[in-house]
Amino acid sequence: MARLTAQGLPADDEAFRLLRQCAELCELNVRALQKDSRLSRRTASLCFELGSQVARAAWLEAQDAASHELARDALHLARACRPLVFAA
Repeated sequence: MARLTAQGLPADDEAFRLLRQCAELCELNVRALQKDSRLSRRTASLCFELGSQVARAAWLEAQDAASHELARDALHLARACRPLVFAA
């Protein structure tokens, strides 16, 4: 987020706000996975959904390289959560 701010993406940007929420949710998901929680699949699903929303919002607002990078990073995050969501 610091990199995006330095590149000119405003902190009140919708995609930026969603990214902050996504980071907080990812922290929760890591803790759930470390504890082998039964809820880890649900938190991974939320991470996947929120990462996808960040990517979509950033892509739709894309007016500069920072927005494009945010969309790419968020999509990468969502893809990383996907195997956890669909694990057996």
